[in-house]
Amino acid sequence: MKKTGIFLLAIAFASCTKVLDQTPEYTIAEDNFWLTAADAESAAVGIYPAVQSLAQQFPLAFDAASDAATALLINYAPFSQHGIPVDNPIVASYWQNNYTGIGRANDLLKNVPGMRDSLFTGNRKQELLGEARFLRAYFYFNLIKAYGPVPLVTQPYNSFNADFTIERSPVDVVFQQIIADLSIAESSLPTSYPTGADTRGRATQGTAKALLAKAYLSIKKYDSAAVKAQDVMNSTVYALVNGAIAYNNMFTVSGKNSTESIFEIQYVSSSAQANGLYSFYMPVNGIPAGQQTGGYQVTPTSKMMSLYPTGDIRKSATVGTSAGTTPVNYVCKFIRLTNGTEPNIIALRLADIILVRAEALDKLGNYADAVEMLNIIRRRAYGQPTTAPSAYDFPQAGETAADLTVAIETERLKELAFEGHRFYDLARTGRATAVLGISTDQTLWPIPLRELGRNPRLQQNHGY
Repeated sequence: MKKTGIFLLAIAFASCTKVLDQTPEYTIAEDNFWLTAADAESAAVGIYPAVQSLAQQFPLAFDAASDAATALLINYAPFSQHGIPVDNPIVASYWQNNYTGIGRANDLLKNVPGMRDSLFTGNRKQELLGEARFLRAYFYFNLIKAYGPVPLVTQPYNSFNADFTIERSPVDVVFQQIIADLSIAESSLPTSYPTGADTRGRATQGTAKALLAKAYLSIKKYDSAAVKAQDVMNSTVYALVNGAIAYNNMFTVSGKNSTESIFEIQYVSSSAQANGLYSFYMPVNGIPAGQQTGGYQVTPTSKMMSLYPTGDIRKSATVGTSAGTTPVNYVCKFIRLTNGTEPNIIALRLADIILVRAEALDKLGNYADAVEMLNIIRRRAYGQPTTAPSAYDFPQAGETAADLTVAIETERLKELAFEGHRFYDLARTGRATAVLGISTDQTLWPIPLRELGRNPRLQQNHGY
């Protein structure tokens, strides 16, 4: 069976023909909705387009801010230069898009509990509530990574008379909500869905467990992070793809929703549900036939081009060099075909979670098991079976625990390059200053200027 991704089917909410009779944007009129199980299903599916809308913020802006990529043009250059203005439109869109998703999740969480159980088949009612909780947690985790403390909203705004001026909640309080939501989600969601297009993108137990592992790692609850990561690894739903062809294929149009994918954002084509990432990464000429050229606004750094040693199957799936008299380096993970077919974006995959467990075990001082987790990924990268002798025996002469920590950090960069994780990895571990040469203030984005104007109780991040 295919794993979860994100099925991006837009939901159309009914509106009246008279302007004064229209309901507020992103709300559902309670007197003519929430009447059937189909209404609840539609509302759940309607949360997912908010995830789709994040593509040109996550992973793109986060990658531009890391040591993996450099932005060449104006919109993303401030992220590479770590001088983001408070009126940056990308910063504003990320805030808005995540809170749109939170609002839709809150709407479902308010209304579905009051619906008659008899309307639903089996445990479907609880599954839908778990799905909304997972998605709300996902959006809040996104917000924390970008802005730090944010307003914690857990009820929908159904009236223009509601108080929209909410203070920012501390990061630990927001994480408490994230973990509470994910804990309920993992006990409520199904293990998997059928492979049909209408369910391919839905949250499952595995997505909740994987995000829990990453949340626990962020707040340094390493025991819990290791346990949740192991739960994902123990699942029969997921398995690493093996071999250069399968690895490369994982990021292509034909390789969507592989056995390794845990949470994959679904896209279809240039005319429907497109992410448009190719236009930022792909060169204007000199790329293989059948691939659509782009505007080349973000390029891999020289560090990335030299990072993969000979024999590492991940290089050809990650970066390439165009042909012609003026070749340029480019990112390979978001290639659109000339027929307009769009690749997906993998938000969570098994290799990420294996390395989460490696990092958690390293922090717990369980070096031998941490090395084993690291070597699962390294062996796959060189085509070796998981039973092969260790490629990294720790400790060797002169090595310390710090060397293993850096080895895991570097492996995350190699494995997950251009998937949006690197900048936050450096920020959460306190390594951004050493690696990127930035201050702690610069590991967060500014609160968008328009939000400060709308909500006088918001305070700007330090340094902006």
